[in-house]
Amino acid sequence: MAKFETSDQLYSYISELFEEIATLPEAKETLKSLTLNVQFNYSAPDCEMTLTAANGKYSIARGTCADTTPDVELIMTGDVAHKFWTGELNVMGAITTREIGVIGSLGKVMRLAPLIKTAVRYNRERETGTDS
Repeated sequence: MAKFETSDQLYSYISELFEEIATLPEAKETLKSLTLNVQFNYSAPDCEMTLTAANGKYSIARGTCADTTPDVELIMTGDVAHKFWTGELNVMGAITTREIGVIGSLGKVMRLAPLIKTAVRYNRERETGTDS
């Protein structure tokens, strides 16, 4: 059975995660130096989200980048997204095997690495109910 049955569930899961990590000092520090538009294209369920980071702030919106072309697009299923955000996935391996599709510069994706690490750590703690 799929982790997310509807696009609303997937969107809520990811937007809540980003709302929560935006309060963490290490995420705030990473956001200060990040200027990037990332389009997440999910299937099963179908859902598009755009992460825009600039000037120390970010927004995550449902849908495509309306005003600009994304710097990078990440394409994956909802189940792969869940594994991605809980740290259960070897991201580079998933990119190599095309479980995660990347359109755009891999270097730009790597700029997200500190924010992703913070999100994964926080999300793992949130899902297991533990603090490290």
